[in-house]
Amino acid sequence: MGKRLLILMLVVLLGVCVCAAACGDEEGAATTGAATGEPIRIGFDEGFTSFMAYDCELADKGIKVALHMLDNQWEGRPLEYFPEDNASDPVIAVDKAKKLVENDKIDVMIGPIFSPSAKAVAGYLGTSSGIPQISIVGQPTENLETASGLAFIHTGFFDSHGYYFGKYLASLGYKTANCIHFDDTPAYALQAGFEKAFVEEGGGSVTKPVYVPLDVVDFSAYLTTMKPADVTLFWIFGNGAVPFVQQYKSYGLTAPLAAPMSNNFSDAQLAELGDIGLGMLACDYYAYTVDNAANKEFVAAYQELYPGEYPTPQGYGAWQGVMMYIEALKETGGDKKPVKVIEAMSDMSLDTPAGKMTIVPYEDAFISERDFYMLEVQKVDDVLTWVPVYTYEQVLLGVLE
Repeated sequence: MGKRLLILMLVVLLGVCVCAAACGDEEGAATTGAATGEPIRIGFDEGFTSFMAYDCELADKGIKVALHMLDNQWEGRPLEYFPEDNASDPVIAVDKAKKLVENDKIDVMIGPIFSPSAKAVAGYLGTSSGIPQISIVGQPTENLETASGLAFIHTGFFDSHGYYFGKYLASLGYKTANCIHFDDTPAYALQAGFEKAFVEEGGGSVTKPVYVPLDVVDFSAYLTTMKPADVTLFWIFGNGAVPFVQQYKSYGLTAPLAAPMSNNFSDAQLAELGDIGLGMLACDYYAYTVDNAANKEFVAAYQELYPGEYPTPQGYGAWQGVMMYIEALKETGGDKKPVKVIEAMSDMSLDTPAGKMTIVPYEDAFISERDFYMLEVQKVDDVLTWVPVYTYEQVLLGVLE
């Protein structure tokens, strides 16, 4: 009898174990497991150790938020992220692009931000892999020279940015403008667009633009010779942005400051400025204060990874690049062939955190029709930040003729 009871107990115990294992498998199937399919590889070729380091850090955060929102996978396929430091040197940027394409086998290139590096990388991609390159911020017109039918500049061209900003400043009644910029390619494109709207169409006038070296942080030699004007347009960014505004104010200059891209001043930089930053004007394709459902979701996801921080245009631009690629994969049924992905992205229309965006073929590149925001530094819940005050709705951010 004892032996029969022991056998019965073993049978019952075995049944319990089998049932528990089966229930455990069923529960595991209902939750997300590790992605095991063919990976999707995302490259980021950027100047982490250069004067663009801060911008690169913000863009990097945007990519990581996109991966976080996607749970680091798509349709059971892992999303793999490959950041590389190019020191904002176009030659190094191409070397890094070669590594990303030939060794890491990336499927899409995000960036670079620095326009000469972006142009050089586009040229390499056009003669090698043909994979799509998605910009993070705007680009100058000359980057069309190497676009090769694979560059997606969803944030538009700098001369368009300058044009709409000049149009807006003219609408405020400003008639004269001082212009001071870092001496780089975007500065000339922004200035040209600004003058088309502010001078040619708006009847205003500008003093001769002053272009200063990229490494300048002491602007006294330029500020002491500045003429009186209604407004001051300035393209100063990175390590020079905060010192420029501080020195401008310390020299008693009172004309309103107008930056043709708000992403030159993050909330952290505005906090460093304090109240002297209030009332500064800018334009851009994104602000976290844009009021729509997609942006609220994006901001919430951003703060899950970076508590107390808010996304910037650089972060949004990089995030949007990842999401555009994933949306294209949905259209191709997961086919990563560059020609298929580029075709899928070439006319996509999305509701984004920055509003509706429609991709449009443009010469040898692709740009977007989208809302473009005029912004002002205001205090929101005791935090200085950029707030939309006017919107040019669904404009094509192309090259001005």
